[in-house]
Amino acid sequence: MTEEYPNAMHEKTVSTSRDLQSAQRIRLQRFSMAMVTYALAILATVLVTRLGLGRLSTAEWVIFIGVAVFGNIIFFFLFYTGANLRFSDPSLTREQIVYSGFWGMILLYGLPEARPVILMFYLPAYNFGMLRLTLRQFFVVIACVMGMYAVLLGLEYYQQRPGFMVEYELFLFVLYGVLLIWFASFGGFVSNIRYRLRLKNKKIEEAHEKIRIEIEERKQTQIEKDKLIIELQDALAEVKKLSGFLPICASCKKIRDDKGYWSQIEAYISEHSEAQFSHSICPECKKKLYPELS
Repeated sequence: MTEEYPNAMHEKTVSTSRDLQSAQRIRLQRFSMAMVTYALAILATVLVTRLGLGRLSTAEWVIFIGVAVFGNIIFFFLFYTGANLRFSDPSLTREQIVYSGFWGMILLYGLPEARPVILMFYLPAYNFGMLRLTLRQFFVVIACVMGMYAVLLGLEYYQQRPGFMVEYELFLFVLYGVLLIWFASFGGFVSNIRYRLRLKNKKIEEAHEKIRIEIEERKQTQIEKDKLIIELQDALAEVKKLSGFLPICASCKKIRDDKGYWSQIEAYISEHSEAQFSHSICPECKKKLYPELS
């Protein structure tokens, strides 16, 4: 029994390490999908400018692409080194979505003519939240993004940017907010289902682990029981060595064994037991054989 628990602890430690490595691989895969999304957004921006829906200066292009590259390098470093494990949510889903929203504000400011199209670019980023975020976390993310959007509109209003229409911009703001709220509601629902399934799976795994430990304990108990039975059988066999009827000569006291040979009683008992003899003489025989010593 004492050797089973260290082994169980070692297996649990190895299993935890493997689960951690597997989780990190999944996070890196999701991060790779996020990088692809960044690349598609940049490609769509190029198409928008080619279609004449707006124009970015060289400095704006450098800032736009530089912020994307810088952010992805930081997130990749966190995942690759395992520093993400220090966060409450190691997937960094909230942080990545909020950063992508900040990145999108650069494009919204640089291409106001294509703002409706650009807003649609960033909706897929919120799909990643369905994999991890609860309803409350989703609303916090949306509040951050919509707050940055409101600051952008306030800046444009303060600058009295040419072509800025308050009613139109407010309409886009409200419409985008409604879409994000729908994403949050649906994403929170999906995330809640995944959370409950994860809890059920965890309970099932814990039950399986308890059953496995119980089976191991029963196996060990059965092994010790079998060992005890063998020891008792050996002891019983030793006890039975001199049991039963022993044919003994009425005159010389020799004993006949199972093969029909007659042996001295000392030799027979020594052979069939662990007893040893030391010769002496009793008082009666001493008087009979050696009366002069009496």
